[in-house]
Amino acid sequence: MADVISFDDVVRARRRAAEHDLTDRCIELVELNMRISLHWFRHGPQEERAVRARQVRHLAELLEYLAERA
Repeated sequence: MADVISFDDVVRARRRAAEHDLTDRCIELVELNMRISLHWFRHGPQEERAVRARQVRHLAELLEYLAERA
């Protein structure tokens, strides 16, 4: 016996899958940016350390937010 699947359910499922894929890609990009920022924090000019620390902190907060949504 076949089940009838609502068109709205299919659309919602596809939308959720697309949003999940986008969230995963965002996490990858923020993690890459974090690695770059940490590199420049460690190896960059001393006078830029405060700016880099703030940047790393903001990226960490963004990753935390994205992880909650994933």
